[in-house]
This record gives sequence, C-alpha cells and structure tokens, in this order.
Amino acid sequence: MEQKARRLTDRREALMRELAETESMIRGSLVETGKKCGRKDCGCAKGKLHPHRYLSAAGGGRNRIVYVPDREKPAFAKGLKAYEKAWRLICRISEINIAIIKGGGCNE
Repeated sequence: MEQKARRLTDRREALMRELAETESMIRGSLVETGKKCGRKDCGCAKGKLHPHRYLSAAGGGRNRIVYVPDREKPAFAKGLKAYEKAWRLICRISEINIAIIKGGGCNE
C-alpha cells in the first residue's frame, strides 16, 4: 500500500511540473466574424464582410470580448491550447488526490 501511495504522489508531482509549463494559458474561445466598415464603395457593402476575430470568455457573470488582430492569433491560439492541457492535467491530479485520500487505485 505504501508503494502504491508513493507511485501516486510521484505521478502527481510529475503532473504538477507539467502544469507549471502551461503558464501561457488563456481561457475562452476564438470567434471569427465579419464586419462592415461603413464605406459605401467597399466590398463589405455588397456582403463581403471584413474578417474580425475575438476572444470570448465568460467570467464573473459577464462575457468578455477581446479583439484579436491577425498578428496576435498564434499567441492566443497557443494560450487556448495551454488552457485545454492545464484543464486535463488538473482533472488527472484530482483523480490521483481522490485515490490517495481513499487509499485505493487510480485510473492513471
């Protein structure tokens, strides 16, 4: 039993180190939409809208919207991917903690 608990705590420590690598995480979703600029002679007046990208994230009872220009898209995409990884790691750490408390097995 002692050996099993040690394996679980070792695994948890490894996951915590991996979690520390997700420091660039951003919670939310990238939303692609189109807008009209208002110029009458522009293609958007005929339906070919200008592409716009936003980060949408709910929190504190509100939905926060942040404009994301093309040059920032890779950084935001990386942050969103890091958040997904962090969430998976947190779920795995939680399962290990339950197993440690219960003194039983873990689906690791």
